[in-house]
Amino acid sequence: MPDTAVTVRTVRADEWRHWRDVRLRMLREESAYFGTRWEDASRDPDEKWQAWVEEAARRETRVVLVAEDGDRWLGVVGGFLRVDPREAQLISMWVDRDARGRGIAEQLIAEHARWALERGCTDVFLFVQETNVRAQRLYERAGFRSTGARERLPRRRAFKLLYTAPAADLVASAP
Repeated sequence: MPDTAVTVRTVRADEWRHWRDVRLRMLREESAYFGTRWEDASRDPDEKWQAWVEEAARRETRVVLVAEDGDRWLGVVGGFLRVDPREAQLISMWVDRDARGRGIAEQLIAEHARWALERGCTDVFLFVQETNVRAQRLYERAGFRSTGARERLPRRRAFKLLYTAPAADLVASAP
């Protein structure tokens, strides 16, 4: 059941600092589960963060969605259009540890799928770390299925798995 106190919305262009801070926090606290390393992202110049969020705020080729309770960001997810215009990629899913189990991840997945449908996409793809069984189960409950593809992570001794789901099914099965 979704948490009714939580609102999911698109990031605003002026929130790039907040996005940067949350993104760096998730990379620091959950480093084993993201392909990007904190050490690399923390060196990105402000202009890169600003440009990313400005583009995401327009919702054209990429998006950042925020789950918030009041002014507190409890979770985020990003997305972008893949080379095939019928496909969207879900990236950077994160929910604050204290907010987990409240349906926030499911709300973020559904809103990402709505964005994908608005962009004319039929399918959503994501990568999940092979060792992140909890996230795999979340995605499977939401309607994603493994494609069987497996890729080595750069600079790590780990693999990521490719999952996919029809965008319409993700919206239809949302809580």
